[in-house]
Amino acid sequence: MDRCFPIRLRNSLRAAAACLLAAAGVISVSAAPPERPTGRTNPTDQAAMVYVRPGSFEMGSTTGGVEEKPVHRVTLTRGFWMYRYEVTNAQFRRFVEATGAEPPLSFGNPAFAEPNQPAVGLSWNDAVGYARWAGGRLPTEAEWEYAARGTDGRTYPWGNEPPDPARAIFALDHVTGATRSIGGRERGGSPFGIEDLAGNVPEWCSDWYAPYPSEPQTDPAGPAEGLRKVARGGSWDLDPYAIRCAARNAFTPATKTLGGSALGSERGFRLVVPGSL
Repeated sequence: MDRCFPIRLRNSLRAAAACLLAAAGVISVSAAPPERPTGRTNPTDQAAMVYVRPGSFEMGSTTGGVEEKPVHRVTLTRGFWMYRYEVTNAQFRRFVEATGAEPPLSFGNPAFAEPNQPAVGLSWNDAVGYARWAGGRLPTEAEWEYAARGTDGRTYPWGNEPPDPARAIFALDHVTGATRSIGGRERGGSPFGIEDLAGNVPEWCSDWYAPYPSEPQTDPAGPAEGLRKVARGGSWDLDPYAIRCAARNAFTPATKTLGGSALGSERGFRLVVPGSL
């Protein structure tokens, strides 16, 4: 007789009981764990990248503000490589030294200036300059949301459970708090294994801001012109509602701020590098 049979039987009974309880609404079932990331390194800035396969998802939210509506179907026909973390001060310093570009405001503030903290206090134009140097580009808003939530409509990158410090940097005091170094929050990873997409730093996207369309979209890139560029992901000083995958914000592309009275004002970014496996 297989001596492991009783253990297997107990595990099967537990699994069946969990399914019954979930169906009855007694317990909730967490979202599926992230895929094992398929990794690559950008040779220019040594950034870790994760592959995001093509796919379709429902973009937007029925429970958020008007800027998140209507929910609409989006199909991305091309996979891409996305930085696993935001661009750091150390990486941006290499860019400044190589090109003579203007440094971000984070370099001049000790609370934000550690090498592994995200580079913040920079404009959309600064981020685009870095992207050209590094051989990448800013993600479209659709690419960003798809990389954050995958195909199952989850509220946060890790699922529907409320955020906590093991998953995200959020709701810190706006006066005494600051961003945190990248990494170390794997429990907050997206379905593709990309980290810090909720909280820590608002991230510039390539799109001009505009209301959502109602019809399905394929590889959308936003309008050809506008007044403000989209930023996604919330911030270290914003509440859980503002760091949801569907939450949107937008700012004029030339502005750069660090601190002050505006919550969520320290914008940073991560890149997308086109390509396949």
